[in-house]
Amino acid sequence: MPLFHTHVVVDWSARSKPSPERESRDAIWWAVARSDGGSVPEPAYARTRHEALEGLAAFIAGELDAGRRVLAGFDFPFGYPAGVAKHLTGEASALALRDWLAARIEDAPDNANNRYAVAAVINRTYPGLGPFWGHPPTWRCPDVPARASARTGQDCHPPERRIADLRATGAKTVWQLAYAGSVGSQMLLGLPALKRLVADPRIEGRAAVWPFHTGLRAPEAQAVIAEVYPSLLRNEVRVRRQAGEILDRAQVRVNADAFARLDACGGLAPFFEGAPGLTPGERRLIAAEEAWILGLGHEEALKGTLTQVRDLHLCS
Repeated sequence: MPLFHTHVVVDWSARSKPSPERESRDAIWWAVARSDGGSVPEPAYARTRHEALEGLAAFIAGELDAGRRVLAGFDFPFGYPAGVAKHLTGEASALALRDWLAARIEDAPDNANNRYAVAAVINRTYPGLGPFWGHPPTWRCPDVPARASARTGQDCHPPERRIADLRATGAKTVWQLAYAGSVGSQMLLGLPALKRLVADPRIEGRAAVWPFHTGLRAPEAQAVIAEVYPSLLRNEVRVRRQAGEILDRAQVRVNADAFARLDACGGLAPFFEGAPGLTPGERRLIAAEEAWILGLGHEEALKGTLTQVRDLHLCS
């Protein structure tokens, strides 16, 4: 039996202004697929984070109210490298660090935000200059260098990458705030957004964040929020991208479909256990502080499912 009825994949954005009215790249996109192959809405485009959260909360609540379990994957890291949470909050907990950020990040309905100011605050808690780096050319702050090479005191800085980032091909460091492929800004704005989503009155008490609320195991919650990395299927997205389709749209559509297909065949549960070969110590860090990318370590199973027929009778 599938674990979930509905699978959602979200491509997040750290834009500081609303995205264009016309659908565009580097904005927020999310797509839906169902494990039974049922009809789904077209991928959704949101101009602001507030608009996206409202749409996602309403959709997830509707699915839960209809008795359908939901898996929602977001494409930014859910945790910082080991040690960061305790350094900032006194507690080795990604959820404590999420709450710490949520108390400091300001993210207005028009996407205006203070993420660079919060990054500067964090940098000042470490010796030297860093660990955060990268900013637009017009932005000036002595506490956040423009380039990684300008950082100092790095012997006293936290690790550059999480356990998952070291294993995921092409994964960027969480400390990079700007330039191609960066995830640092999306993370600073995304973690407080996840807190608001899980606490939304329409779904509160029915959603869990994997693996922090659940451990590294298949969750029992009605709605599960997980970290995903659409580039695990970069070649499959390239092949299945429609003519003229925006890449972000294709990524969420293909990834949601892959998770739903695999779940339909009963193959999703092992993903929630993390990758094979993780040590007990790594598993403890992942479950408490760092998080894990859903599907990392199981790439071939995820890729292979895109060639399978959706008929549940053929999945046995």
